[in-house]
Amino acid sequence: MDNNTKKNVIWNMIGTTANAFNSLFFMIIVTRINGLKDSGIFTLAFSLACLFCFIGNYEGRVFQVTDVKADFSNKEYIIHRISSCILMMTIVVLYCLVMKYDFYKMSVTLALCFMKCCEVFSDVFYGILQKNDNLQQVGKSLFFKSIASIVIFIILDLITKNLLLSCLGLDLIWLIILFLYDIPKTKQHINSTEEFRVSNIVKLYKDGFFSFSILFLGVYLVNAQKYALDGVIVESLQAIFGIVLMPATIISLACQYLLQPILNTIANLYALGKKKEFNVLIFKSSLLVLVFGFACVIGAYLLGIPVLNILYGVDISNYKLCLILIIVGAVFYSLSTLISAALTTIRHTFVQFIVYSITSLFALFVSRWFIVQLSLIGASLAYLLCMFMQFLLYLLIYVFIMRKQEFKEV
Repeated sequence: MDNNTKKNVIWNMIGTTANAFNSLFFMIIVTRINGLKDSGIFTLAFSLACLFCFIGNYEGRVFQVTDVKADFSNKEYIIHRISSCILMMTIVVLYCLVMKYDFYKMSVTLALCFMKCCEVFSDVFYGILQKNDNLQQVGKSLFFKSIASIVIFIILDLITKNLLLSCLGLDLIWLIILFLYDIPKTKQHINSTEEFRVSNIVKLYKDGFFSFSILFLGVYLVNAQKYALDGVIVESLQAIFGIVLMPATIISLACQYLLQPILNTIANLYALGKKKEFNVLIFKSSLLVLVFGFACVIGAYLLGIPVLNILYGVDISNYKLCLILIIVGAVFYSLSTLISAALTTIRHTFVQFIVYSITSLFALFVSRWFIVQLSLIGASLAYLLCMFMQFLLYLLIYVFIMRKQEFKEV
């Protein structure tokens, strides 16, 4: 591995990790400084921002970076991203109006969604940098934004005790780094003579639809219970659910780190036509996830609540069962992610869209009923059931496909 590749890998890991853990730090800050009511508004608004940002991101950086034949120009990707970001913010405003949010809740939601809008707009420039082997600059950008966001957020919130002003500070940070770092670093890789065709913008929407749908539904599924809680329970309980749900995000991220090193091996085994070895690797990886998940469940039972109480400065001792149910659900979600990677490798993606559609519809109709009947226990149980259903569908489809699929050396 040459020196530039090492820098790319290290900085990308640092930047991505810092950005992924931002929401955890924000939640801790808001809960400790502003209290549970503001924390409940924040956790819902941030979850909505994470969902709607996939409208802004649409086809995603993977689609852009893997466009090795240059079917679309850099300018077309940028203009497409501008249009998708405008679409994203328009939908956010309409959603807030339909949900009849008051001015404060709507303002916080718009501020956090705009931050995510800046993030996905930056991502189109990250794609250009990555295609030109400058992934380290992407990692540095994400790292600088993450650290600056935490510092500014803490300072503003400590001084003003105003959640909205603190969120607007995040918007300012992302805008400043976007225009002073991301765009200037990318300009040298954009040819001024590149063509731009409206038909290609439309084609980007068409070609990226299934990738967008899977990602969008995936984020919806993870946060479905948060959305179902909106308007049904008070903000303080929404905050508590956000606190017990946070470890699930960390478990999923940790499993990603466990799984990333084997992705190339999975692809190589498929390319070499080694079906048995392919299945053995998926089975062993599943066992690794289960062992890790079992350790997380034990750790959550013994230490989870005390640690969360210390981190957030609130007493959630009555919600241990919620935490356990959610962590078990997160383990099923991680197993689904592994099987999804295997199916993607052998190019079965449409069936995954079907799985996510079925599971998301199940979550949409079941979550609110469980919440109305059992409050946060119902939300946690609904989360577990949705994740188990997704895993079961993935497992059945994987077994069926593997019985029919012939591996040929490619």
